[in-house]
Amino acid sequence: MPKVPLNITVDKESLVKFRDLCKKLDIKISTKINTLIKEWTERNGQN
Repeated sequence: MPKVPLNITVDKESLVKFRDLCKKLDIKISTKINTLIKEWTERNGQN
């Protein structure tokens, strides 16, 4: 599956917590965001 760059604006505090958690769990941020988007769209009827 091709990858596309994505520019987003997020709350700084949330991003810091998310980044720290990803680092702690040794997960790439982009991979985790991709998984979250995929799961969310599947749960909301966009298979």
